Amino acid sequence: MVEVYESDRRFKVWQYTVSHRRLLLRSSREEYGTRIDILFAGVEHLCIKRTYDGLVIRQGTEEDARRISEALDIEVDVQSLYLLGQGISSFVISGRPQWREDDGYNDAPSRLGRLPGTP
Repeated sequence: MVEVYESDRRFKVWQYTVSHRRLLLRSSREEYGTRIDILFAGVEHLCIKRTYDGLVIRQGTEEDARRISEALDIEVDVQSLYLLGQGISSFVISGRPQWREDDGYNDAPSRLGRLPGTP
């Protein structure tokens, strides 16, 4: 299992667009002095929590993909499987996540790309 990203900060689901298949998780500037955005593009399937107190993103294994596939009756490409936290209960099937830390405010668009519906 390969760790892709780790932070002790609190992250919230900030935006999800079905039509553009993009998920944005954000750790706000108000709590930490900077904000961190994590963008998943090309989302095929997701099972996520509303907030994460500390976040670890791991590349899924063949066994993880098999277990999720059997439990949910979906096809899972292990190359696109990213687990959030411990276990397989929270995951995103998408392209590789990108992240960026900056000094932007919460009402400012992400510097990872403007998502439809944001100012």
